[in-house]
Amino acid sequence: MQFLINELSFIGQAANDYETDELMKNIFEIIKQISVIQNGDPIQTHSSFACKKLSANLTVHEWILTTIKSKKSEQQKIAMILMILLSKGPFIDLQDLLNDCKCNYQKQDVSSSSLAGAVKLQGILISLQNNPDFIQENIEIEFQEGTSSLENRSIKNLTEIKHAKKICPRYQLHSKHDPSGYWKNATPMNLTNEEAQKVLNCSVGNSNKN
Repeated sequence: MQFLINELSFIGQAANDYETDELMKNIFEIIKQISVIQNGDPIQTHSSFACKKLSANLTVHEWILTTIKSKKSEQQKIAMILMILLSKGPFIDLQDLLNDCKCNYQKQDVSSSSLAGAVKLQGILISLQNNPDFIQENIEIEFQEGTSSLENRSIKNLTEIKHAKKICPRYQLHSKHDPSGYWKNATPMNLTNEEAQKVLNCSVGNSNKN
């Protein structure tokens, strides 16, 4: 399943260092939650992501350089994840995926953004909290590819942990498949709970590609 960090959601909304760290911690928690259904697909973003503002005086790149030396393990982890993303990509605007696409959001042209990439790849956005333009769990975008007509498309937009949990179902053993039970019109589960969860995770990720 394709996930894209929404660079347009980073507008310097943090008022201080504490708020900056809390916003980035939330991004980290979302990434942890969805990691089980990525199925090997790397998180993508836009090549301008590094210079986007977290606060009035701090860019994403500056926060990473400062935080990577932090003694707080969670902050270090998200800084390292973002450092890898910024150094290796993939960047949605540098792959020739959007050359033939037109995308508008709130009457603004966002044709080379992660929003357009999310539509093209049938992916899901991860947005920074406290941006009034990206508070909805589903956002509506106008999208056109090639000579096709301009269409309204809906993109799932994760800004809270609860949004991520909705797309990461948890396996629960049904009583009719209980290995210790008696079956008349059912069969016992021949997988452990952990194995069944992995199968479920893969099915969620692969469903996005069908």
